[in-house]
Amino acid sequence: MGAMPRIRSLLAFAFLVLAAATARASSLPGFDDFERSMHLDPAQKAQFDAAVRSTQTALLSVAFGGMELKDRIARELEKSYPDLAEIAREQERVIDRSRPLFRDARREWERFYAMLKPAQEKRARAFVEEKLERLERFGDALRDLLDGKLRR
Repeated sequence: MGAMPRIRSLLAFAFLVLAAATARASSLPGFDDFERSMHLDPAQKAQFDAAVRSTQTALLSVAFGGMELKDRIARELEKSYPDLAEIAREQERVIDRSRPLFRDARREWERFYAMLKPAQEKRARAFVEEKLERLERFGDALRDLLDGKLRR
């Protein structure tokens, strides 16, 4: 297999993984059960909803960024001599645009934590941190995969 078909196959696989992960993550699995288990008062519930919305916005930003990146890669690969460094730079721009949204989501969760009783806070922190760590690991793994393959 030549270099271009191999790169195209790799990129198609990476976007398939990204699309699947984003679709799964955007539904925020487990949050309904978590919410019920917390027995939130009305003010806590309102802040919980704000934090969930903020998280969903950040995840949608990643999904839309992935679609933009896919289009950019397709255009670049149509060229006689694609600039793989430009693809990598575009990937970084997509990631950079999502970072503020994830920071906003974190602030919403911190506001939520501040409203909780100690036992609720402990349960909430463990749950949310596990979800965010899983997403961060996935993002890091995908970036490493793309960076490594694009540099070959």
